[in-house]
Amino acid sequence: MKLEIRQRSVANRITIICIESLVLVALLIVANHVIDIPSMIFGTAPVPANWVGVSIDLFFILAVGVFTVYWISRLDIGRRQAEELYHTLANSSTVGVYIVQDGKFRLVNPQFQKYMDYTEEELLGKDSLSIVHNGDREMVKRSAIAMLKRNRLDPYEFRVTLKSGKMIWAMETVTSINYGGKRAVLGNFMDITERKQAEEKLRQAAEEWRTTFDSITEQISIVDRDFRFTRVNKTLAAAVKMKPGELIGKRCYEVVHRTEAPVPACPHSRSLELKQPVTREFFEPNLGIYQEVSTSPIFGDSGEIVASVHVARDVSERRKMQQQLVIADRLASIGELAAGIAHELNNPLTSVIGFSQLVLNGEVTDEVKKDLEVVCHEAQRAAHVVKNLLAFARKHVPVKKLVNINEIIEKVLDIRTYEQRVSNIKVATHLASDLPEVMADYFQLQQVFINIVINAEYFMIEEHKGGFLTVATENTGNTVRASFTDDGPGIAEEALEHLFDPFFTTKEVGKGTGLGLSICHGIITEHGGRIIAESKPGKGATFVVELPIV
Repeated sequence: MKLEIRQRSVANRITIICIESLVLVALLIVANHVIDIPSMIFGTAPVPANWVGVSIDLFFILAVGVFTVYWISRLDIGRRQAEELYHTLANSSTVGVYIVQDGKFRLVNPQFQKYMDYTEEELLGKDSLSIVHNGDREMVKRSAIAMLKRNRLDPYEFRVTLKSGKMIWAMETVTSINYGGKRAVLGNFMDITERKQAEEKLRQAAEEWRTTFDSITEQISIVDRDFRFTRVNKTLAAAVKMKPGELIGKRCYEVVHRTEAPVPACPHSRSLELKQPVTREFFEPNLGIYQEVSTSPIFGDSGEIVASVHVARDVSERRKMQQQLVIADRLASIGELAAGIAHELNNPLTSVIGFSQLVLNGEVTDEVKKDLEVVCHEAQRAAHVVKNLLAFARKHVPVKKLVNINEIIEKVLDIRTYEQRVSNIKVATHLASDLPEVMADYFQLQQVFINIVINAEYFMIEEHKGGFLTVATENTGNTVRASFTDDGPGIAEEALEHLFDPFFTTKEVGKGTGLGLSICHGIITEHGGRIIAESKPGKGATFVVELPIV
């Protein structure tokens, strides 16, 4: 009778424990779904929501199993009854359950056998560490020691080698129990291979996304409603001379524009207002470039904009090309105007020259003859200018042929004779007599030399109302070199490295387009040569053109 009452009492206590455990499971799982425990625990880790839920629920199941075993160990029942209870609970568990004593498996439930692909007979008495992957054995040993010292319940993950040699991932919790009168380890085990594979795929996808994000040449960022960076790529970070991590949390306008508030044309402001993509193009003085900035809103679950994706492109070259086309169109118009003027002047000049020569051939006094000679000479000079205007206005298709550099330079200086005389500029030439011909376009080289000479004249006049220009040529063996040296103000060192950049000019506003030397550089480079500038402030400048000898 006493034994029956005792057994009934034990059964009642076990029932209560099981009910309490199930209630705990229910409460924890409900809590999991209500307060989003996975997010609290895992934060923003790249794990699918369904797998996070599985991991958390599994932890609860394992924990409840351990709690149940703990309470069983406290029951005042016999050893045999306790072992029977262990077997009963283990066999009914949906997770793998095992008991290890003296390093050997003493109990394995059907689910554990299924995971391991071993029979019960093969597992019982087997070294428990033999199934652990070689790379994880030390970690599992440390976990077991820590559990024995502090009876820890923390779940941990490790790799397992199956009977077939296949490797799987497992998560388990362990606790210390009394089994058969001796201390043992109870383990609750579950296969999480699919979850780990999903995590790895997500990790690889995230890594690929990060690599792509950082390899894009455009400046890309994500900016929240408060104008703070939440993500930036390496291109943007490099543009503002910072590291990507240093930009997170900083306001975009403070970093890029260096202002205390969003700039008036801010596309992010417009996207927040209009709730649609916006594109703006503007010059950013802090970066020294023209930018095209596009913003695309990111909407939250409530339909409100939470951030926007920024894509900023450097469109400076495109803007320069557009300006070059405008200037080229203007030059074409000037050429047409020059051609019209030249034709209008050509006929009267021909008449002046013809009648002057006719009168000179007649009987006139010496004084009149002298005056007529002046008239005829000046009319011929004017006709020469008209001829050059027509050559400038004529549409020219580049044609390379053997040309003599000395002849082109002499022609250029001839064209500039009048301007140099009235501007008090003296010219000295040292042209090599043995200069070989080079393969080049005559008119393009003429354009280069005229540009260099006009620039020299401008700066000498600005410096001291005149000056001295030295032009020299020489044969270096592999190249023909032409140098133009003036005694102007010279060029600052910081300007030298930008001298051939499009739209860079050291002239006053309105006095130059900044395209002349850039065009010269392009022409000489296309001819396989090079153009360089040598100068020091206050000591004039020398422009050197080198062209390969055929």
